[in-house]
Amino acid sequence: MKAFTISTTLALLTSLVSAAPAPAGASAPYQIGITFIGAADAKFTQYFLTNGYGSGIYNPLSVSKISNPGGATCYFFGINGSQTQVPSGATVDVGPPQQLSYGYCY
Repeated sequence: MKAFTISTTLALLTSLVSAAPAPAGASAPYQIGITFIGAADAKFTQYFLTNGYGSGIYNPLSVSKISNPGGATCYFFGINGSQTQVPSGATVDVGPPQQLSYGYCY
């Protein structure tokens, strides 16, 4: 019975520790909203984490410009082979305009 009580207490303490909030000063990955612009001012915004993890882009818009409000440098890849670097705070052209498939920021 004593072993059961000890193992139950340990399991309870373990679950409490794993549910504890992050320590002060720790931050969750930041994310930024990148705006993709096509013809006739058609546009959409998608959020990307700034920790370097990539995200798929599933909007069919043929993108001609990408606007980055600042906070990270981002890289985007098109379905026809374009590779576009978008520095923090910049708007850049995608050449040639095309649907994008993937991007990441850091």
